[in-house]
Amino acid sequence: MELKKNVFVELNFGPLTLVDVSALFYDITISIASCASFGKKHRNVDEYLSSIKTRVSLASRFKIPDLFPSWRTMLAMVTGMRRALEEVHGIVDSTLEDVIEERQGEKEDKTRPDMVDTKENLVDVLIGLHENGAHLSRDSIKAVIFDMFTAGTGTLASALNWGMSKLMRNPRVMTKLQGEIRKAFHGKVTVGEDDIQAANLPYIRLFIEETLLLHPVVPLLVPRESIDVCEVNGYTILARSRIVVNAWAIGRDPKYWDNPEEFKPEWFEGNIVDFPGSSYEYLPFGAG
Repeated sequence: MELKKNVFVELNFGPLTLVDVSALFYDITISIASCASFGKKHRNVDEYLSSIKTRVSLASRFKIPDLFPSWRTMLAMVTGMRRALEEVHGIVDSTLEDVIEERQGEKEDKTRPDMVDTKENLVDVLIGLHENGAHLSRDSIKAVIFDMFTAGTGTLASALNWGMSKLMRNPRVMTKLQGEIRKAFHGKVTVGEDDIQAANLPYIRLFIEETLLLHPVVPLLVPRESIDVCEVNGYTILARSRIVVNAWAIGRDPKYWDNPEEFKPEWFEGNIVDFPGSSYEYLPFGAG
C-alpha cells in the first residue's frame, strides 16, 4: 500500500512535470525485494544497497593480484583491495545480522495476544528451515538474502527502464498493450495479485520476451573459468581462462533472429523459448 501511494504521488504532479522514471523503477524494485525478503523496507536498506554497488564495482574492475596469483594475498593488501572488500563485507554482514535478529524477535512476539500476525517472508522461511533442522547455516541464510538483492533490484529496474523506452519508441506496441490491459481489467477499481494471475494477458508476455531479447538483464554474463584446454569456433581457450559470454550480442545475431534490431513482440507468437537457459540463442538470465 505504501509503495502504491509513493508511486501515485510521484506521477500525480501533472503532464508537464518531469519524472525520473529510472529512479522511480529502482525504488519500486527495492521496495518489492525488501517486502519479499523482510516484510517491509528495512531502515538500513540504502546503506546496504550502496555497499552492494561498491562490492560489485570492486569485483568487476581490473585487479593487479589476478595477474600474479602467487602474490595475490600480498598484492591485495598493498593495493588496498582487501581492506575495501572487508569494509564492504562488514556493512553487508552487520545489516543482514540485524535483519535476521529483528525477524526472530518479531516471530517470538507473535505469541503475544496484542501482536498482529504478518505475512511470512523470505527471511521467515529461511529461519524456519534452520530451526527445523535443515542444513542451512546462518551464513547460508545471509547469502540467500544477499543474492536476492544483488540479482533482483538493479537488473529488474534496468529491464523496466528498457521496456518503458521501447513503448515510447513504438506507439503501435503501446496501444496494443494498453488495449489488452484495459480489456482484461475493465470495470475494476483496484487490481490485485489474484486478478493478474487470473487475467488473460498474452501480449504482455510477448512484450516482456522481446524486451529481454534485445536488452537482457545481464548483457555480459557472470564470468566463468575454463577447467581444461578447449576449442570454440576455431579459437583455442587455455585452461583457467576467464570467459565472458555476450548475451546482448547473441540476442541480436541475424543467424537466429530475423531483423533483430526491429522491436516486434509478435515474433514470439508460436515460437517457444526457454527462460531457464536451454534455448542458447535466448539467454536473458544466463544458462545456470
